[in-house]
Amino acid sequence: MKKVDRKKLGLFPLFSGLTDSELDAVVDIIATKDMDPGTVIIREGDIGDEIFLLDEGTVDIHKTLTIVTSKQEFGTKERSFIRLTGDDHCFFGELALFGTRERSASVQAVLKCKLMVIKADDFIRLFDREPRIGYVVVSNIAAILSINLRKTNEDVIKLTTALSLALSG
Repeated sequence: MKKVDRKKLGLFPLFSGLTDSELDAVVDIIATKDMDPGTVIIREGDIGDEIFLLDEGTVDIHKTLTIVTSKQEFGTKERSFIRLTGDDHCFFGELALFGTRERSASVQAVLKCKLMVIKADDFIRLFDREPRIGYVVVSNIAAILSINLRKTNEDVIKLTTALSLALSG
């Protein structure tokens, strides 16, 4: 298994504020995976125990939507919400750290991807051994989730307003 470069790991906001020696401790629990285009990395509703860092490539994040097909029938449709690239230094699957093992969305490789993978249990054990690493990583996750939640709230307001205007006009 190829070892992850500490400097590359330090580019991810997830690890912002960690020292070189703390990044080395994280490197020790990381595996790498290559994914071909079209491969589903995470499937919505599945149970997962890994956190993924997108090192190279492009992924789409999909969510299943319920749609009304008639007055009494409903259907589902998968909708792509966001496209991420390795340049974004993003991560996904982080809810596995917080006891929520059910995947909330699907993630699919669009282009060939190189992923860094951390088992949630390995992360938790590292946090137990090195509480400062746990504090910094969880604080970073909270900050990133807060930004994402704020954007989602703004999007919901825009969509609700547009729907309200469309229905009243």
